[in-house]
Amino acid sequence: MSKKILIVDDELDMITFISEILEDHGYTSISAKDGVEGLEALRRENPDLVLLDLMMPKKSGITMFQELRKDPNLSHIPVVIVTGISDVTGVDFRDHMFKQPLQDEEKIVETTGLTKYTIPDGYIEKPFDPDGLIKAVKEALKE
Repeated sequence: MSKKILIVDDELDMITFISEILEDHGYTSISAKDGVEGLEALRRENPDLVLLDLMMPKKSGITMFQELRKDPNLSHIPVVIVTGISDVTGVDFRDHMFKQPLQDEEKIVETTGLTKYTIPDGYIEKPFDPDGLIKAVKEALKE
């Protein structure tokens, strides 16, 4: 059975591009166009991995990531950030930690969401090489 990957991005062309790469490598893809739809799809589909853009309408990828990590039913799902945000902002988010509001005060960095700060399970800067995407997916899925 192939692994199911949720792509959350507001650019239809990017969703199509990523879906084709994933499906060429034996993965099943589903998609959402913003963080609101992304959380709904997470709860409905229970994917094995999320590929998440950061800058989207309605609910940003950062907010979606925070909510996902706080939800005990979703926090185990690995997340790879796929973004071009450094081109827009000039800030490299590769090692950025996302603060988790209302969590314990221990300053330990984990990807589980159980501490005050979390980091994603992977990061890819747009534009990306398809081989780099698959490598990040396999690492996040521990394949």
